[in-house]
Formats: sequence, structure tokens, C-alpha cells
Amino acid sequence: MQFLEHYKSGNLVLPAALLFHYKDIFANSDDFLVWQFFYLQNTTKLDDLAPSQIASALDRTVADVNRIISSLTSQELLDMKTIELDGEIEIIFDASPVLAKLDALLTQPEDTEAPAEEGNQLKSLVEDFERELGRMLSPFELEDIQKTIKDDKIDPDLVRAALREAVFNGKTNWNYINAILRNWRREGITTLRQVEERRLEREEAKSSQVPVSDEFLTAMNLWSDQ
Repeated sequence: MQFLEHYKSGNLVLPAALLFHYKDIFANSDDFLVWQFFYLQNTTKLDDLAPSQIASALDRTVADVNRIISSLTSQELLDMKTIELDGEIEIIFDASPVLAKLDALLTQPEDTEAPAEEGNQLKSLVEDFERELGRMLSPFELEDIQKTIKDDKIDPDLVRAALREAVFNGKTNWNYINAILRNWRREGITTLRQVEERRLEREEAKSSQVPVSDEFLTAMNLWSDQ
């Protein structure tokens, strides 16, 4: 079942896929934020929202919100319908066109296999993060992880290795994981093999620094005299 069908059946929260693809659908973040208010209204029992309520929540002017609503309708991301109820004209906003566009976007054939593979890698990495951290990632964390892989060209497996090290150290937050990646970058570590070699070097260094007691040295001297 596609997102639009889930929406029509009343069984849908905001799709995670929309966070990854909102820039492919919305012109800017303000459009996305205003659209979410109408999405909330459509999917809950929330009373009609006045532009002034949205403006107050977003610290914008009513004129700004009205302009954004007009922009959303002109882009066919928000349907505006008028109905007559008890002799009065009411305006109803429908947020579902965005979900139809999201469905179309996700079902488009890819020109190459690379973008699909990147999307699968990112999805798998996000699932690993949420499983290890025991919570959903925030939109900011999702954006940072996506930037780390796509813009910084960091191997997803390397990000996983940083995640495992952070969990081992009890520091389960993205800032700590990102700091590990920065340190590795400064040290020229770009592969899992280099991470493993560095770990082995540290273990060898620790083992060579194990203190030897006087009793042990005395026992060894006695043994050598025999």
C-alpha cells in the first residue's frame, strides 16, 4: 500500500521518507513547515487552523503564512476546496497531494543503479543507528548523516564502526560519533581495515605497558638460576 492510500485509510503518521525527500518536493523549509500544519489537521480531530495560529506558532506574520499557503496551492502541494455548510462558505485544505508526489517520486525508475544503492545504504545505516541508540533519529541527525555519506564521501561502514565505538564507550549521541569520524579523518583513516589496524596497535601498546610485580621478577630470577 502506498503512502497516499495509507493516508486515505487514516492509518498514517508523517512518513520518514518525506524527511529524506522534502527538498525534492518543497521549495523551502517554510513551505514544508506550513504544509505540516494542514497535514496535522487532516490526520487528527484538530479544529480548523487559522493562518494567524500558524503564524504565531512559526513566529511569522499572517501575510507570510498566507503567501506560503498560496505558493503551496499554486505548486499543487495543497488542495483548497470551498464548501457551503449551514449557509456559510468554508475553506477546506487537503494535504494529500504531497503524498501522491512522494509516492510518484519513490516509484520512479532510476537512471542508474548507484542512486538506488546509495538510498538503500542510507536506509540501512539509519536503521542501525536507531537500533543501537534505542530511539528515532531527529531530522537534524538524519540530515547530518546524509551529508556525511553523500557530501563528505564517508564510507557507511566507517560510520558504522564509529557508531560501534561510541556505543562501546557509552557515548550514544551523533556529536560524539561525528567527533570520532573527524579524528579518523585527521589521522588519515578512511577504511575499516585501517580502523582495525589502529585498534590492534592500541591493544599491543597497552599489553606492552602492563606493570610487572617485584614478586614476579624475583620468581623469574630464581627460575633462571636453577
